[in-house]
Amino acid sequence: MKQIRLSIAVLLSVLSVAGAGVAKADTGSLVEGVKIAKADQKKVRIYTQANAPVDVTIADADGNVLYKGALSGKKHSASFDLNSLPDGQYYLTAGNKSWWLSQGLNIKDNALNIEDRNLQQVVQPTITTYNNNKVEVVMPAKNVDDANVAIYDAQNVLVHTGSFSGPVGRFDLSALPDGSYTFVVGPEQKQFVTRVGIKH
Repeated sequence: MKQIRLSIAVLLSVLSVAGAGVAKADTGSLVEGVKIAKADQKKVRIYTQANAPVDVTIADADGNVLYKGALSGKKHSASFDLNSLPDGQYYLTAGNKSWWLSQGLNIKDNALNIEDRNLQQVVQPTITTYNNNKVEVVMPAKNVDDANVAIYDAQNVLVHTGSFSGPVGRFDLSALPDGSYTFVVGPEQKQFVTRVGIKH
């Protein structure tokens, strides 16, 4: 089984987009300037306009990584040839420090299918304090049900854990002493780190 996975990983190739005439599919993205499109029967392309490098991974349903790499430059695109992959569920993930997305790719009867309902997205949360060190976390997301929150003090000691559903979570930190705290926020697949100061 390991040899088959290795063969699939070796056969999975990344081509820079040189051809024209392929329509870009808008995935209803929260992440501006990033699109994923079907290029051929079993090829997928990712288009980015990010100002920072974008990490890209393709994995199977069991989490086995078939491809891992990075795109760089202000405008960049890459094509992934999935012809060597058997029918099944796969995931193309992309992201950087500001955002993360995962697009489900379904191969059935030797054809690739990309559906918007299989797209998960998360954008860097905004964390603000209000009313005596209560904290509001706003995390724009699509098709992501829950987000976890872990709060660490300046000595990197965990002082609070929790979770929230929806785009907004509120936390009362008024019992904590003054200082700088690190918030680690996001779904299981992607965590964002932000520092917040508390002063009574």
